[in-house]
Amino acid sequence: MRDEDFKISTKIVWFLVIGNTLLTIIGALAKIYDWNYAEFFLTIGLMTYFTTWVIILNDIVKRKIYNKTFWVISMIITPSIASVFYMIQRKRLIRLGNKFNPDYAFESFQTHNE
Repeated sequence: MRDEDFKISTKIVWFLVIGNTLLTIIGALAKIYDWNYAEFFLTIGLMTYFTTWVIILNDIVKRKIYNKTFWVISMIITPSIASVFYMIQRKRLIRLGNKFNPDYAFESFQTHNE
């Protein structure tokens, strides 16, 4: 498994992010307009939202990413926006995290001096 991969496919995580956003919006609108099955859409949307939040937060904690503290705090304060932006910036954050990681620099220094 490559370092960029989730435990599940990135496409599935994108599907969950987009799906939970749409289901939550539809559920909220249905609740406002008093449609039938409004609670169903809202419940399914929030359940997938929480699942996606856990998957992305787990990825942030386990990976060497750039500004890890910022991303963890933003996932707690504004999770719906942060999850979308994290998915957009994920490859770049992993690349920068590996570039600016002190362990990576030390290993690079050792291989050049041998």
